[in-house]
Amino acid sequence: ISNFNVDSFLVTFFILVSHLAFSNANVIEKAPFEWLVTATLQEKINSDGHLEENDPLVKEIFNSINYDPETDQILKTSNKKTDELSAKLKKYLKTIATSKAARKVDPKYLKYLKEKKRSPIPVTLFRSKKQVEGIYFFNHIHTNISQDNADLKWLKITPKKTFQLVEKFLKRRGAKGVVTFTDHDTDIAFDHISHIKSSHLTPLRGVEWGGRTHMNLIDIKKDWKELSNGRNYEKEESVIKSRSSNGFRVVNHPNRKKPFPYKSWLDADGVEVWNTILENSPFLAFKIDRSNNRDALKQWVESLQTGKQYTAMSGSDFHFTIPCLNERTLIYPVNYIPDTDISKVRENLFKGRLSFVTRPTAPKLSIKAKFNKGVWARMGDELKGNGKLDLEIFGDFSDSNKRIGGACYNVVNSFYKLITFWKKQRWQLRVYNLKGDLVAKRNLNPKRFGRRWNLRAELKLPISGKDLVRVELWSINRRSKSIDLLGATNPIYLNW
Repeated sequence: ISNFNVDSFLVTFFILVSHLAFSNANVIEKAPFEWLVTATLQEKINSDGHLEENDPLVKEIFNSINYDPETDQILKTSNKKTDELSAKLKKYLKTIATSKAARKVDPKYLKYLKEKKRSPIPVTLFRSKKQVEGIYFFNHIHTNISQDNADLKWLKITPKKTFQLVEKFLKRRGAKGVVTFTDHDTDIAFDHISHIKSSHLTPLRGVEWGGRTHMNLIDIKKDWKELSNGRNYEKEESVIKSRSSNGFRVVNHPNRKKPFPYKSWLDADGVEVWNTILENSPFLAFKIDRSNNRDALKQWVESLQTGKQYTAMSGSDFHFTIPCLNERTLIYPVNYIPDTDISKVRENLFKGRLSFVTRPTAPKLSIKAKFNKGVWARMGDELKGNGKLDLEIFGDFSDSNKRIGGACYNVVNSFYKLITFWKKQRWQLRVYNLKGDLVAKRNLNPKRFGRRWNLRAELKLPISGKDLVRVELWSINRRSKSIDLLGATNPIYLNW
């Protein structure tokens, strides 16, 4: 065995032992430069999902590194500059880690601990080679046409380049998808890419519309007269005025700025219940203290209880590249439609026939249900009947082991895996009804699934009267005492 390999083993072993024995400060001290940069920039992103361009540390990062957005690589300048910046980043992150360590435990985790360990209704789990074929739907993606973060314009990407990056993601997976670019108050990005011939990716005309209230309007008509007037309206008036766009109308991140309660969503078609990767980022050793997504998901659940049927969606809200995380932040969270017909994407959005996942390692979820020997109903369908409901849950893991990102991303991701291999983490399927009650759950080991094996779960639910059934997939981290949402489905509506 070579000296190089021995040295590498000793360094790895030391990092692992150090992390097991000491605090987050020791982890940060051993972190690679790329991880320090990405971790700092994620912490510096504000509640609007934007970087503070005038922040001194943000400025120093981009003055001290050469970053190539085309290859998503950090090119270090001089050793002296890199060392000086590394020291500052470590100091900053240690301060953040210390301050966050003293914060209260994730309340969702505390609630989870009070649950009964046994599922109210038994769930049978299978490994299956069956695949539910479908289409990726990429929502809420900005290009360099959006007029925000002007000082970071060089980190933004043209519509053509953005289209190519999404297409590359699909090609690796042999998959098809539909994308909507949603620049602020303009749909011109669609005209930049509508002529591109692709067997993998289809664009729809879209816009993020409004100032104080943001809505994604998807598949809108060309030359819509209200296109540039979004900032004149907010809340209910935004929903009403957007009707003439002829698009699929989504309430975006309803808790980010002024609260946008579900009673004000009126006849909107969907709601963005999960926005960006920031709430449950897999790249930080300490928790990010944000709850916009959880609040939005809660609002959607409450709206269901009033009889509304808004389509729950996710959106990456990609504005600019974060070094080493370009493809990751562009794609995830992402929606999945279990239907291969591109021409029916608009119909499936309105019907609520989609699920979403928040990270590359999570399976694409779908559900179906029937009474006795009846016809299977899918997400978004209404199903009549009472008695025992047969529910099947599918998790397609076929893409979860596909490559994402380049060398810089892999440095960051590998370090994260290195420092978290010991964490007591479990995944759990969770089934909910109309009241928001947990009616069934089942733990699963993600290592048992992958390229060859997908997930299938079966259960029988007693139904009487108006109800619904929907599924969430959680990651439960016993060490950090936190819960992450990995994915969720839209409901099947029963006796509506």
